[in-house]
Amino acid sequence: MRNKTAGVVVLLLFSVGLLMPQSTQENPRAQSSAATEKDMRADLERLHALLGQMQKNAAFVSQGDTPLKHEFELEIEMWQIVLNDMDKKIR
Repeated sequence: MRNKTAGVVVLLLFSVGLLMPQSTQENPRAQSSAATEKDMRADLERLHALLGQMQKNAAFVSQGDTPLKHEFELEIEMWQIVLNDMDKKIR
């Protein structure tokens, strides 16, 4: 009888231990948030590289002020504004 009672107590303690939340595990939402932030930083870094390429390419568009060159300059300025805003939000 005593062995049965001890077995039941051990079983209850073991099952209660399984049901209690583990403090060593990270919150899945926090893991997802960290992954999302890492992805955003990688995207932002890639966009900065592309913006640099756009600026270099715009220098090779015909000399003087042409509508095409002006359009490139406006697009570059627009992307600079967007990326600066994204930089501020991430940091």
